[in-house]
Amino acid sequence: MIRLPERREKLALVVMLLIVWVSGYYTIALTTDPRAARSLGTPLDAAIPFVPATIYLYAWVYTAMLYPLFTVRCIRLFRRVAMAYSLVIAVSLVAFRLFPVTSLGFRPDPRLLQDHNFHEWGVRLNFFLDPPFNLFPSLHLSIATLVALTAWKARPAYGAMATLITSGIAVAVLTLKQHYLADGVAGIALGTASYGLLVHPLRVSRLRTDPVAYGWTGPTSYLGFHTLVILGLYLLYRSGVRPWES
Repeated sequence: MIRLPERREKLALVVMLLIVWVSGYYTIALTTDPRAARSLGTPLDAAIPFVPATIYLYAWVYTAMLYPLFTVRCIRLFRRVAMAYSLVIAVSLVAFRLFPVTSLGFRPDPRLLQDHNFHEWGVRLNFFLDPPFNLFPSLHLSIATLVALTAWKARPAYGAMATLITSGIAVAVLTLKQHYLADGVAGIALGTASYGLLVHPLRVSRLRTDPVAYGWTGPTSYLGFHTLVILGLYLLYRSGVRPWES
């Protein structure tokens, strides 16, 4: 049985990382001069269709960071993951400040989206909450890549599941016009490099008496948590919440 102090440590690490991520992300996004930001669009980016329904794939970005909390039992591995998260976030925030990239003019006009359609409402909510800056590298895709690689180390079956989630995110960041191809490639590279530097070198026990990963209750609980998040958003949609109208 995992000790309670370890659970508290994991939760504390996740909360601290989320605070740093969110505060740093919005501080930079809201203080970026649009005139100094550039576009990384290519003809290939322009050729990728805008598909609002892929918001269901994109929605995983909001819970993927928590996947190790449900799957990684080994506290030593979890600490390495937290270190890798810190590196990804730090590098990304520096890049956002020094190399501002914008999706202004690339994102569709949110007024063209239909509020009475749940997935289009979701896209509009995402556009409202996520400023059109902080694109390179894709921080969400960096984290998702790191999560998938870590899950493979903890238990291959969990890695396969996380890889499917990450693949869906990779598609959605392009089809929702949230990122350019260059952002996605850089994000995958950053997540992979952080894993290789900080997580991969750790030797973990493969003894049944000292398991690295939780049992299937862990990822099942994660899926349940993600489902609750989507249901919560659906209730907001059905309640007529439209923050962009206020």
